[in-house]
Amino acid sequence: MQKNKAFSLIELLVIIAVIGVVAFFSLPAINDWIKDREVKKETNSLIAYLKDIKSEVDSGKFAMAWVHITPNPQTWVMSQGEWAQQMKVPAPARTAQNRLSSYNNKSILNHHKMCPGSAPGYNNEGTQKYTQYSTPYKWDGKVNWSPNTNVCISKNALILPTSGEPIRGIPGRSWIMICSKSNTTTSGNKRCHYNMSTKTDYRYVIKVNPSLTFDLYKYNSNSDKWIKK
Repeated sequence: MQKNKAFSLIELLVIIAVIGVVAFFSLPAINDWIKDREVKKETNSLIAYLKDIKSEVDSGKFAMAWVHITPNPQTWVMSQGEWAQQMKVPAPARTAQNRLSSYNNKSILNHHKMCPGSAPGYNNEGTQKYTQYSTPYKWDGKVNWSPNTNVCISKNALILPTSGEPIRGIPGRSWIMICSKSNTTTSGNKRCHYNMSTKTDYRYVIKVNPSLTFDLYKYNSNSDKWIKK
């Protein structure tokens, strides 16, 4: 009986040792997975938010939304009535900063059909009237991003959603890069930035197409390529 007990104890110690070895070699992979998952979750959350806003626009709840992504994101929306004023030709003088002749009798928004740089700024001067949306996007605090940016969501994408930034390896222009805080910073050599050239893992990019569809890319450091998901 004593021999059996001793043998069982040895077996138990061997099992514990094996588990320890497996855990030792698996831990880095698990940590990598956790870091990547955090960034992927945030990226998908932001895309889901934009899609929700787009659904509100498509349903007619409001005519256009201006989503500003910064450390403290804001969303501003334009009513159907204000949109009608912006699209009227000739437009009210205020919509062209009292310079209708400079914009072919159109509002600045209708003339350029581009996402304004500052909806609150235009709102304050009365050129374009917006209301601040009660539910802005909220970061979870585990990521960095670049750049601070905005996107316009209008029905049938009449207003160009965003100008975007060039990112090596991704066709066209991209909207935003999202990185892990574990290996990037907000300044310096490790800054999360759309033109960073280092092989930095745990990075995703959202591309907003002119048609208001969204593409997602993930960086693969082994191949040094962006992979469309």
